Amino acid sequence: MTELKNLIATAKEKGSFPTLMKAAEKLKLVSKYSNEGPFTIFAPVESAFEPIPDDVIDESFDDHGYLLGIINYHIVEGKYTTEDLAGLTELETISGNKLRITNNNGIKIDTANIIEADIECSNGIIHAIDEILIP
Repeated sequence: MTELKNLIATAKEKGSFPTLMKAAEKLKLVSKYSNEGPFTIFAPVESAFEPIPDDVIDESFDDHGYLLGIINYHIVEGKYTTEDLAGLTELETISGNKLRITNNNGIKIDTANIIEADIECSNGIIHAIDEILIP
């Protein structure tokens, strides 16, 4: 069995989350999510960013407070597998907002579908989602 990597190393290795990784680097969150935890991250895949115009993404990256609010809405303290999520109706994010969880033919986080579940990490778990969550 291979040794698990931390959340950041795992996300980088997957290659599905370049914009999310760019945001983590811009906000200086790499160390936190490499060393602290456990956390559950609902990570938007790159295609989730396609409907958003590039200039809007660029503006978001220039507004650290706004960007941090968006990022923090995707992260929950603790490690929640899809089995755990199936029994819940909401989770509190590290920003203090609540994520709605529904389980009808697959688990949804707010309006996003989990498209790759239970990506195990040494300090938590990642669920790849198909949309950006907006608080």
